[in-house]
Amino acid sequence: ALFVCCDGLTGLPESITAVWPQAVIQTCVVHLLRASMRYASYTDRKKMAKALRPIYTAATEDAAKLALED
Repeated sequence: ALFVCCDGLTGLPESITAVWPQAVIQTCVVHLLRASMRYASYTDRKKMAKALRPIYTAATEDAAKLALED
């Protein structure tokens, strides 16, 4: 299967699946983090980024879930 990591540009996922119907599409981690930071105050962003790091760098889905619970 084709794996596509993109930034969520409007219409991009639809265009990809029109050409490659079996493609797996995921928003890149950097864009997900930036979007998450919009909901944090400027003073809390460093703390929030530090808290999220163990989740998105986890080796497995189970490890990420455990990190999320911490």
